[in-house]
Amino acid sequence: MIVETINVLEATSYFWKHSRRITYNNWPFKESDNCSADCMAAAGFYVIGNDDEPDLVECFICGKQLNGWEPSDDPWEEHEKHQSKCPFVKLNKPNEMDWTVEELYDMYKQYKMKEYVDKLNKEMNMVKDEMIKLTKELYDCKKSQKNKSN
Repeated sequence: MIVETINVLEATSYFWKHSRRITYNNWPFKESDNCSADCMAAAGFYVIGNDDEPDLVECFICGKQLNGWEPSDDPWEEHEKHQSKCPFVKLNKPNEMDWTVEELYDMYKQYKMKEYVDKLNKEMNMVKDEMIKLTKELYDCKKSQKNKSN
């Protein structure tokens, strides 16, 4: 009998609010704003932005990316408005300490699914890039052989 084990999520995983919160070091809003770093992390977002786009965030479950935040924006409402089918939004429990074991397991499955889809998409893009490169090389080779025969 094969027993499959589930790796416990690392403490640094964006699955946990604390780890999402750490990504807000350069967040352009104050803690008194509706879209404070704490509220953003509680709504499931972590920062993926840079100097050009410091308020670009992504949901750890559904992958929805949002930017253009205003101090009065409510992160949970914005998440719900833009991605109402997100499992995290549907659960409606920002604090993971309030989750049941079943809810934790369901969130874990969704998180891992996103992780695998992201990895698959990355691999597919690498294959596409390699196909384009090889097609060009083949075309150049064929063109070179044609020129030699003339």
